[in-house]
Amino acid sequence: MTLPNFKAMTMAELRNYISENRNDDEKVRAAITESTSRPGWTKVPADISPEEEKRIIEKIIANDSFNSS
Repeated sequence: MTLPNFKAMTMAELRNYISENRNDDEKVRAAITESTSRPGWTKVPADISPEEEKRIIEKIIANDSFNSS
């Protein structure tokens, strides 16, 4: 299977690609690997409280880093 050039895609294009291929684990994994390697990615620990997770997400939205490409 040939994958597209994820490095040439914007974040919006990556999100769209993941959405269109959501049933193909290999394609989704490859696209997520690229998107999480980019600057501005915020890793949210799995073992935090919902309140702390909400605070982190609100901070991301306030900084508009979620919508940058």
